[in-house]
Amino acid sequence: MQKIILIIALSSISICFAITGEDLSNRIIIDGFSHDFTIDEEILTDSLGSLLESPADSYWGEYNDIKQINVTWDASYLYLAVDACSWDNNVMLFIDIDDEYGIKDMSEVNAWQRSFKFYNFSPDFLVGTWDTNDIPQFWKVQEGGTMQVEQIPTIETLATFDTGNLEGAMEIKIAWEILKPGRSIEHIKLLSVITSGDDYSSSPDCAPDNLGGMANESGQMVVLDNYAEILIDNDGDGPDMDVEPQKRTTFYKKPPFEAIPLLINDVIFTNGKTFAPSIEEEINFELVSNRASEFSVEIFDVNGKFIDYAEKSDDLEWSWDGKNDNESFVPFGIYILRFIADSGEVSHKEAVVVIK
Repeated sequence: MQKIILIIALSSISICFAITGEDLSNRIIIDGFSHDFTIDEEILTDSLGSLLESPADSYWGEYNDIKQINVTWDASYLYLAVDACSWDNNVMLFIDIDDEYGIKDMSEVNAWQRSFKFYNFSPDFLVGTWDTNDIPQFWKVQEGGTMQVEQIPTIETLATFDTGNLEGAMEIKIAWEILKPGRSIEHIKLLSVITSGDDYSSSPDCAPDNLGGMANESGQMVVLDNYAEILIDNDGDGPDMDVEPQKRTTFYKKPPFEAIPLLINDVIFTNGKTFAPSIEEEINFELVSNRASEFSVEIFDVNGKFIDYAEKSDDLEWSWDGKNDNESFVPFGIYILRFIADSGEVSHKEAVVVIK
């Protein structure tokens, strides 16, 4: 009797916990269900089994919601699954493995155009499907690029999103050689969203949670600035074996947390707010905000006439040479700099003075 109890106990442990290994193809079956992933392969669950974010926090309700991301690997393949529910909408998973390039703005790509941008995260691959479609599409960004993606049809994928199915999932099996031919992958970053099926639509939910929250209106631009990062290769010799993926996972900001409204904390003018363009002076300034976002800076005169855009020199640094959009020097006087977040969340004004 004791032996039987011990065998049952050990079997239960093997079902609940698993580690990466040389070949997981007999355990991870791409069938559109994530039940073959174990708790230590759920990256939105902590070591105690508690969810890191609500499984029903979408603006569009539990029937349009990302619930979990599952990750594991063997020597040949990366296995991924997104647990979600989609009611006449899309489910997308973004994969970032190369910090040197990748998608910046989903509204500019040649497929799956959507109204969100990425910050500190530039995906090189995307997997997308829609309600009732059982074969998700796998797309790769042109190496070194940001806008051109091409579909790769040979990836093994399957989805079970069926109009209100709360147990649906999207599974993907990707050969390491496809992700980064001839090179080892140190880490991957992951982010999943659910969106409307229309082009240039937005997202009511993502996983992991976004710092600035998500959009209630389908056309509202969202800046996605959070992600999960998984360490794959710790020593440069290929994917690490006998590790628990959950313990290899970190976040740009770990859930749970309340959405952080975007604020402009300060605008720093390097050489003051007064300058003389006629003697080749220019004004340089830097914006300090409380979280990641993209901004543009418009310049107006005091009567509200548009003059030009400030020239961006870094993520949140700009300069203005005192010229209008026709490259002519503006008259001396007061001019207004208007800082506008690309997400539409905030607008801020600063005055500068042009002298002779």
